[in-house]
Amino acid sequence: MDSKKGKTRRGFIKEVSAGAVAGATLANLGCSSGAGGGKVSFEVLNPQVELAAPPEVAATSPRLDGIDGKGIGLVWEGKSGGEFFFDALEALLKKKYPSVKVVRYTIGVNDAEARIPKEVDAFVAGVGDSGMGAAESVAWTIRMEKRGKPGVAVFGKHLMYNAQEAARLSGMPSVRMAPVPDMEFYPNRYSAQSMLPCAEAVLDDVVDALTRPARDAETQDAAPRPEALPETVTVSGDSLESACERFYQLAMDNGWGDGLPLVPPTPSSVEKMLRATSLPPDAALGDEVPLHMGDAAVKATVKKVAVNAVMAGAKPEYFPVVVAAMQGIMNKGFSHHVFTSDGSFNLLIAVSGPLARKIGMNAGMGLLGYGWRANNTIGRAVRLSMCNIANYKPGKLDTALTGRASSHTFYVMAENDELSPWEPYHTLRGFQAGDSCVTVSGVGLGDGIGWGWDFSGYGGGTGIAWSPDGVLESIVKSIASHRDMFSSYMPGIGTGAMVRPLNYVFVLSPDLAYQLNKRGFTRKGLHDYIMDKTSIPYEQMTRQEVEGLKRRLSEKTTAFGGTDNIPDDRIPVYWDNLKPGGKVPVVTSPDNLNIFVAGAASGYNFGALYLLGAHEVVRIP
Repeated sequence: MDSKKGKTRRGFIKEVSAGAVAGATLANLGCSSGAGGGKVSFEVLNPQVELAAPPEVAATSPRLDGIDGKGIGLVWEGKSGGEFFFDALEALLKKKYPSVKVVRYTIGVNDAEARIPKEVDAFVAGVGDSGMGAAESVAWTIRMEKRGKPGVAVFGKHLMYNAQEAARLSGMPSVRMAPVPDMEFYPNRYSAQSMLPCAEAVLDDVVDALTRPARDAETQDAAPRPEALPETVTVSGDSLESACERFYQLAMDNGWGDGLPLVPPTPSSVEKMLRATSLPPDAALGDEVPLHMGDAAVKATVKKVAVNAVMAGAKPEYFPVVVAAMQGIMNKGFSHHVFTSDGSFNLLIAVSGPLARKIGMNAGMGLLGYGWRANNTIGRAVRLSMCNIANYKPGKLDTALTGRASSHTFYVMAENDELSPWEPYHTLRGFQAGDSCVTVSGVGLGDGIGWGWDFSGYGGGTGIAWSPDGVLESIVKSIASHRDMFSSYMPGIGTGAMVRPLNYVFVLSPDLAYQLNKRGFTRKGLHDYIMDKTSIPYEQMTRQEVEGLKRRLSEKTTAFGGTDNIPDDRIPVYWDNLKPGGKVPVVTSPDNLNIFVAGAASGYNFGALYLLGAHEVVRIP
């Protein structure tokens, strides 16, 4: 920190005077103080992870000597309105350059990435929505530039930070960009005609980006390397209160915090946290995960997660749950779209098994609410870890337009094994009833009008009378309504999210589970019943549904992480049932139907859904 200006530069933190922890003592902070109760100081550990170094710097491809007579690819990212922008841009290009040849592509569809180098001389890629659209457009443009094809990325101007980060982390900081004016693009995306002013505003920039020769500096820039961050920082103040306040400010100045007061992660407190797991401090949790930012990837070590858990206020006995949750999230198969998208998608962290009760997790009334240290600090530890390890910071790589509900802690709950009549949820995933497991699952795609979008209600509670049959019927109807995935195959188109294969999570109140159990339903029996009742008899499928599903089964797309695809191991199941006498499942796999029992008696029944690829169940050692 520059003590004169009061500013801190990431990577150049030296000695500061720091932050706020109510009720802390000098002893438990590991503080030292001068004679007579003078200056207080303590060390804190850095919670951030240095980003993996990008590859060697690459120069942009040689530019065109002109546009007329050339083949120009317009590459749509699949997000709403981008197709109309390219309609307008195509019309303007052809008007100004009569002999130009325009070819249209959609990212991830019909092998676009392999075709472009062969079919056109240059390309324009975009236009993503808000969120990570800019980063994805830039990263995709760089991949094509590295294959020798000149291009330019188009995106909303307010996303320049994301675009520049993607360029830096992909090793091509000089990649050409042509940002569109936000105030013209987003409100006018409904037709080619309405997009003309926006396309006109960037036409010259696009042409310039494709034709202006590269400067020497663009080809000679050294690959940017992340600045080395100090592992420990000394914090001091005239009193414990002032030292703690200055730590808090230090954390906020360096992007370590979530806006709420933080517990200083002193070496001794982190060591206590680490003793709660048998894993070595430098062990990686999960895989090295791509950041949705070009070639950059990060890994979460046990020690860095421990630092964030201390800052969150978690007790050491909670740490095994935090570790298991991070293992699931840092699995390469777990989509981080839930943390980055401009849609306010969210994360559910659910603990099942005896450990939940042992560490005092709330599984009853107010199960998703405040006031429960275990639930709240477990979720906050994961939130801070994603902020400091994956670098998902609000307004930057986390671009949720309205934020995310319960964003400081995510949604954290435990199964109510005391009132549930069944064995724990995780037994249907191959674990033993006596095991304890944590499930991390994306939520918030669509149906929850009136429930903040993240959850949909299916009866229960005390306000209106309900019946077990009515609740079960509403769940079945809700799932079966997503049979649109059969007929509405929309590869590479962002607005097709609700007609893709989905993952379903339901939380049943203990009183509903009790009544269903009285009727003879076991946990597996209920699961199998819902799978069967939501499968569509082949004879009831329309011709459009049959043909659409056959196309989905026969094609593969890489767009949007491949979430349009039926998983390979389930394709034979669908083909086997696409014939008279067959029943075609709406729920792609039994593993995509997840039922928990939680809450109090007279609780609500609710559910959530999300795309495939954001659900992991991890055993807690």
